[in-house]
Amino acid sequence: MENKENINKYGEINLVHRMTVIKRIIHWTFFLAIINNIITGFYIAYPFLFFGKTPTQSDSLSTGIVNSGETNQAFIMTWMRDFHFIGAVLIDVIFIVWLYLAFFSWKEPLYKSFLPFGDKLEEAWKMIKHYFTLKDKPKTGRYQDPLNAFVFTIFHLLILLQMLTGFQMYVASFTGTSAVGAWWPWLMHFSTDWTLFIFGGLTGVTIAHLFIMWLIIIFIAYHIYIEVWRSVMWKEGDILIPFGGYKYIRNKSETQ
Repeated sequence: MENKENINKYGEINLVHRMTVIKRIIHWTFFLAIINNIITGFYIAYPFLFFGKTPTQSDSLSTGIVNSGETNQAFIMTWMRDFHFIGAVLIDVIFIVWLYLAFFSWKEPLYKSFLPFGDKLEEAWKMIKHYFTLKDKPKTGRYQDPLNAFVFTIFHLLILLQMLTGFQMYVASFTGTSAVGAWWPWLMHFSTDWTLFIFGGLTGVTIAHLFIMWLIIIFIAYHIYIEVWRSVMWKEGDILIPFGGYKYIRNKSETQ
């Protein structure tokens, strides 16, 4: 009797596969690389900690001088830039892999829920109304809902722009050739020099890079919040998707 009452209240529950192992690896590597670049990016923009000062300078937290240290400790900015560059390379590679899988994955091609056109636009609007009214929850299934797909599309476009502005700052001092040949500086200039025109020079590109970082931070906060909210309100375990790859769906909406 109790089980029957639960079915009537919450609807029939089915386990649905939402994220493959490869995409879960991509998800967490992407997340860790972005967090790494946020932290190191903050330091590069505002180097609040300095090591390697001469012994005559006293330690001071207010000036960021923690200790006199050894000579090799004077290169903290170099370490930060190296970690930032490594994180950027990871993000670039993961972005290319994600883009390939979005269209050519045989198991979960994301293009099926990429952008809300036609009926999907109406579904996205219904999802927005549900978030504000908690009524008429749209059906959920194997793919992302159109609203979530649209938000993620915007996010990946921001990542792409962040990559290009970052490469422009990286290549700004390149002249002539490089360790891998002249083709690399040429390719970087060819693909990113337009950002100088759009943002009004290298300073504008730098400001745009920092601004996009804040938009990415806002997205991360939104993404975590909305997945927790959906897990609590819908009771479908959305927060479990990046961990185990599965969520629950209900064949019937909850009765009032």
